[in-house]
Amino acid sequence: MSALLSLALLLAATGDGDLKAGFGVADLTPDAGANIPGGFRANPNKGVRDPLHAVACVISDGSTPVALVGIDELFITKPTVARARERIDRTTKIPAGNVLIAASHTHSGGPIAGALGSEEDPAYLAKVADGIAKAVEDAFAALETAEIGIGLGKEDSISFNRRFLMKDGREATHPETGTKNHDQIVRPAGPIDPDVGVLAVRKPGGGIRGVVVNFACHVTVMGGNLVSADYVGFLRKELKEVYGATTEIVFLNGACGDITQVDNLSTAKEFGAEHSAMMGAKLAAETVRTINRMAWLKTLTNAAASVTVPVAIRSEPNPASESPSFGLGSGNDEVYASERKKVAEEREKSPLLNCEVQGLRIGPLGIATNGSEYFVEYSLRMKAASPHKFTWFVELANEYIGYVPTAQAFVGGGYEPRTARSSKLAADGGQKLLEGGLSALRKIAP
Repeated sequence: MSALLSLALLLAATGDGDLKAGFGVADLTPDAGANIPGGFRANPNKGVRDPLHAVACVISDGSTPVALVGIDELFITKPTVARARERIDRTTKIPAGNVLIAASHTHSGGPIAGALGSEEDPAYLAKVADGIAKAVEDAFAALETAEIGIGLGKEDSISFNRRFLMKDGREATHPETGTKNHDQIVRPAGPIDPDVGVLAVRKPGGGIRGVVVNFACHVTVMGGNLVSADYVGFLRKELKEVYGATTEIVFLNGACGDITQVDNLSTAKEFGAEHSAMMGAKLAAETVRTINRMAWLKTLTNAAASVTVPVAIRSEPNPASESPSFGLGSGNDEVYASERKKVAEEREKSPLLNCEVQGLRIGPLGIATNGSEYFVEYSLRMKAASPHKFTWFVELANEYIGYVPTAQAFVGGGYEPRTARSSKLAADGGQKLLEGGLSALRKIAP
């Protein structure tokens, strides 16, 4: 670490108790040819459409700093988080439990984790961990007196539940449009979450310095073989056009385990750059509207707490009963056979997975996290029962534990409950994580 950075960190750490905030950013773009994870087969990238970033926001109330880090990746794994947190603690003295690191869930990212048709690349994991740490270090060094606004917007036209009740009583994920199966749809099997959570930082009485946005939707719009931050990249582009090129934007995804940009009741094309740009623009517009209505805080208090939730790895399934006959998750039997073996190996080593549930408070905002692709019904319950004025749920945070469907989804069928490294926890995992999240939120309540 340079002497200049060391001095800046020391000055930031010995502030006078004022509310301070800073932002930092690091490049996470993988090399050409690196695998793009998220599918059933390997997908080596053919280049970069737009770069991937780690963007960090550090907020200090004068005694308790917290860091919110959003990364343009499919997942984030516990060892990568541990490496980043260790360096952050060493260089900034921000405790590990005060650092939230969450993946956007872009399906156009780098080789970050092993699941289905993808395996992790150790060299890339090191780059990601170091990039996360560098972003937080720069944000900490950039701490300046600030005012913070927290608000809640709504955007209900760009996200849809992707699971459907069918006429035979079963549930399907993405029933194929234009087929006889699509004609069997009765209604969506679950809700969406239209909340657009916004935390904005501005100079005292002045311009916006950075924004944190929380919204729940799969990041699966771009597709193809080019690296991209997807609609999150367009969200940043739009907000930078409003607030200036130096304004940094942290994106934290909500519970999008069963939420997609695809309206399965329509035949419209909802993929590609044009649709991604539309989503980014709509989210940006609602973010700006929310910022314009904010009350600005000159002081607040932070808090952090973590809860460990043990969840069992599910027992060996009957492959025939798990496999959907159509829609997403059907077929690919050889991929799932390999995945079941890997899950069995994990279960043999340890039948319980100790899941990290993090709670952070920034003034009136309570944030709860876990490392799953969480079904939205759980996060809606968590928000309803939260003791905080504003509540965010952030998924794919601090580790990766796979899909966590509702108990109904396990018996209803579809893609998400099919056993793989990307879906391995027992059916009671969702409820246990819900209770753990509420426990963490209570621990940090004023």
